[in-house]
Amino acid sequence: MAERTYRLAFDIGGTFTDFVLLDTETGEFTVHKCLTTPHDPAEGALRGVSELLASTRAPGHHVSSAIHGTTLVTNAIIERKGAKVALLTTAGFRDVLEIRNEQRYDIYDLFLRFPEPLVPRYLRCVVEERVDRRGRVLHDVRREDVARALETIRAEDARDRTAAAATQPPAGVSSASGLTALAICFLHAYRNPANERAAARFAQELWPGLDVVASHEVASEVREYERANTAVANAYVLPLTRRYLETLARALADLGCRGGLYLMLSSGGICTLDTAARFPVRLIESGPAGGAIGAAFLGTAAGVRDLVSFDMGGTTAKICLIQDGYPAITRQMEVARVHRFKRGSGLPVQVPSVDVTEIGAGGGSVAWIDEMGLLRVGPRSAGADPGPACYGLGGVEPTVTDADLVLGYLDPAYFLGGTMRLDRAAAERAMEKVAQPLRLSLTEAAWGIHQLVNENMAAAARIHVIERGRDPRRYALLAFGGAGPVHACGVARLLGQKRVICPLAAGVLSAVGFLVAPASFELAHSRPELLQSTEWAEANRLLDDLEARGRAVLRDAGLTPEQIQIRRSAD
Repeated sequence: MAERTYRLAFDIGGTFTDFVLLDTETGEFTVHKCLTTPHDPAEGALRGVSELLASTRAPGHHVSSAIHGTTLVTNAIIERKGAKVALLTTAGFRDVLEIRNEQRYDIYDLFLRFPEPLVPRYLRCVVEERVDRRGRVLHDVRREDVARALETIRAEDARDRTAAAATQPPAGVSSASGLTALAICFLHAYRNPANERAAARFAQELWPGLDVVASHEVASEVREYERANTAVANAYVLPLTRRYLETLARALADLGCRGGLYLMLSSGGICTLDTAARFPVRLIESGPAGGAIGAAFLGTAAGVRDLVSFDMGGTTAKICLIQDGYPAITRQMEVARVHRFKRGSGLPVQVPSVDVTEIGAGGGSVAWIDEMGLLRVGPRSAGADPGPACYGLGGVEPTVTDADLVLGYLDPAYFLGGTMRLDRAAAERAMEKVAQPLRLSLTEAAWGIHQLVNENMAAAARIHVIERGRDPRRYALLAFGGAGPVHACGVARLLGQKRVICPLAAGVLSAVGFLVAPASFELAHSRPELLQSTEWAEANRLLDDLEARGRAVLRDAGLTPEQIQIRRSAD
């Protein structure tokens, strides 16, 4: 009798880590959840994997593959815990990271703030080189110029380390450790990367062991600031991500899971460990992408291909429009926003991503009274530590989960699959903090919190759908996440939707999405031209080149030529 094989998926969220173990022979799957360990997310994930394997009596060596979604990259950029990185760019463009694109996300804010660049000015150097907008090389990059720039960077790095003992690291530098990564972004390199390739080769020869990221490799698209920022972000998180993935792969092997480790991409596909380690910036929205893919899969299975996916977890709620069975994809996203839910206040990165709107409305969102005496919910969250008051882990502030418990939507004796008991008395004590100032009963205060968070999420969903030219009333709502089904009907009613789908195992649907996501990799290339002057033979040559590169990535993931499907598009 052949041995049973399993596929494992796990998604590390802000409050809980979700697990799904799929029996590939029977199609049955087992789910598991545990609290995320914020100090070391891998610790909770590995403990959860061990608990899941033990509870199912599945031998680790029978796990043929493990698929992982992580917030590591996002958190590293937000918390500035990445590598010390330098930037090499075209003369005259040293300050492109400071100048940005000169757009203001709030024209009435006199004290507008943006995130600090990931590379401080003293680690940004220039070389004489130039490629014009048509891709013609006007000035070759020279080895001696690259060597001179690297010597300047070495000197600044050494000076910084010498002074680090007595001073704080400059903004954008995570620590006083030595420089380990270099990003290269030259003008018009998306059109012709010859100079970037040469500079990268020179840098690797002159500084062995340095991680070098050329912008055309991660974002071969027009717009210098966005492309530079993408290259810098990739270099910033590359050493950290590589170490994390190598450590995680070894730890899974120690548990007996010696199958391949795959990562969920922001675009909704999965990739190999090597690809993820090379392009970590593509992992920024891996968890939400899994949720959208899972929602599209279940909606199609139910015969509903037009959906609004509604993922409400412990920290945030995420909205995604799904049309004809496919989630919408965007070419650019933001990370590390100064105002988390205000578009334009973050660092833009040119990576394909599932088009998701995120708001600070989750089960752990804290309810509070503002200076006008009005009830507010979020965006601050109690997270996993200490969590809502009803968790009994030290939390004392009223949250959405506490309100739902007081209202009777949650069973205190059966939470987290029966492994966690909720403390209703603690939830009621927390609820007093908003009930007393508002002169409301506990039930009225809890209902106010429940209704307000529903209004906030419905407003975000309405804007997300209408901005894309669609009417939310024409779509069904598919709710998932730990708190999604509790609030689904309230949100759907506010949106005027007549159909709500709450799937089984809704709390781990993002991890389910990992299991049904295809191995994929998206490549793009910018070629701005007038339509009437387009050289179609050249356009097809570019598409052929992209296809060849994409096939190579998928072959490395173990796919045969017959399994690979290519989709070409232009706009």
